Amino acid sequence: MVTEMSSSPKVMARHELLEKFCIQVLEKLGVPRDEAEITANTLVTANLRGVDTHGVLRLPLYAARLKGGAMAPSVNLTTEKETVATALLNGHDGIGQVISYRAMQLAIRKAREVGVSYVVVKRSNHFGAAAYYPMMALAQDMIGIALTNASPRLAPTGGVERLFGNNPWSIAVPAGERLPVVLDMANSVVAAGKIRILQKEGKPVPEGWALNQYGEPTTDAGDALKGILLAIGGYKGYGITLMVDLLTGVLADSNYGPRVKGLDQDVDPAGTAHSFMAINLAAFTDAAAFKGRMDSYIDEIKSSGKARGSDVIYLPGEPEHLRVQERMEKGIPLQAKVAEELRAIGKDLGIPIDL
Repeated sequence: MVTEMSSSPKVMARHELLEKFCIQVLEKLGVPRDEAEITANTLVTANLRGVDTHGVLRLPLYAARLKGGAMAPSVNLTTEKETVATALLNGHDGIGQVISYRAMQLAIRKAREVGVSYVVVKRSNHFGAAAYYPMMALAQDMIGIALTNASPRLAPTGGVERLFGNNPWSIAVPAGERLPVVLDMANSVVAAGKIRILQKEGKPVPEGWALNQYGEPTTDAGDALKGILLAIGGYKGYGITLMVDLLTGVLADSNYGPRVKGLDQDVDPAGTAHSFMAINLAAFTDAAAFKGRMDSYIDEIKSSGKARGSDVIYLPGEPEHLRVQERMEKGIPLQAKVAEELRAIGKDLGIPIDL
């Protein structure tokens, strides 16, 4: 079914059918069933939460990397160093989502025993939307944290050379009756995926998002992708994205800075690095009491005075929760171009697609 949303035609896809298709594609490319299920779920969950830049839009890029040999279809996750609270894992160029899912599971297990854990991963790949992994800790009465470096898109303040990724990070904090607070953000004004979406739609990039390769402001999506994404908060965003790289790539002895390869490079391994942290509430306080304080604080924030023209105050993760409810009921709106690319993959692999 095709509908009009935001002046662009969209294909409305049922989430369960979209996930089934992703699983079939990945399996056809040699990914084991359980690992295909994890990967597909992360992609479709991103779409459900409205993070379309990290949803099924990425499947063609993953398929190309699997075909080109840059990404191993079956994950071989090994431990290089380990203590009761920490671990350094080697993903051996496997699928980032599967590696990250298992690394976060390990972080949760360790935090259950010792209170706080920190698990670092080397030689991984793009892991999708960052919030997926910290949210795994919520049901365990834990705070979850995830960091990752990425292929270079940003320059240091005052520079024009792409040295850093937008290096996303996410924190998920449980609450009681209220929704958990889930912050998921990159350190650029906008993710490169949003610029790719505008490029597919033939639309200009808003001012203030990017510079061209000469360090000049641009509204051309193609020039923006070849150029530099602007960091949030100027030098502050530059500082944050650098620190994320230090806590992932440099710490793990994996790729960092300009050495991290992008999704558009289907031959060279990415060498992406991640870090995962779990904080067990019971190590610091009574979990129920903590959740009660969270609910009280959330209520205080949401009932606080509102600016003129503002009807509601949202907390991080709340808009995404509402988007999930809407898209579970009405379907996931895919760009016509994205739907065409998915159909092309299906045709190439002999997999019928029913959205």
